[in-house]
Amino acid sequence: MSYCGARPKKPMTAFMLWLNSTGREHIKSEYPEFKIQEVAVKGGELWRSMPEEDKSVWQESASQAMAEYKKELEHWNALIEHQKKVCLSQTYPDIYEAPLSTRFPNSKQRPTLFVYDCKDDSMAPICRTCFSKARCFH
Repeated sequence: MSYCGARPKKPMTAFMLWLNSTGREHIKSEYPEFKIQEVAVKGGELWRSMPEEDKSVWQESASQAMAEYKKELEHWNALIEHQKKVCLSQTYPDIYEAPLSTRFPNSKQRPTLFVYDCKDDSMAPICRTCFSKARCFH
């Protein structure tokens, strides 16, 4: 759902942190003719041969980033759940939860599906608690 902002981006792994900070430059200086894929393969070989003491700095940094990501994701999920409970559940009346046969007793009457672009605030559902668009968080 776009109303709570974008989902938090997953952090880089220890290998990617190392490759982006020093590994890629080191490989490109030794092998300037390497293409992107070859640099990544060589980086993987260097990472696997690297001693654990050198890797531990990058692994610690990656684990801290992952812990921060999990906190952000938990907060984001809580906002999503809150919005579902408070705002969007009040937008649709109970008639829409009834079977189609009770909603459309006349066989010639057909159900209509209303689709809106969730990025366009002018077409967002209105919260019946505060009468604003569905961006509210009460």
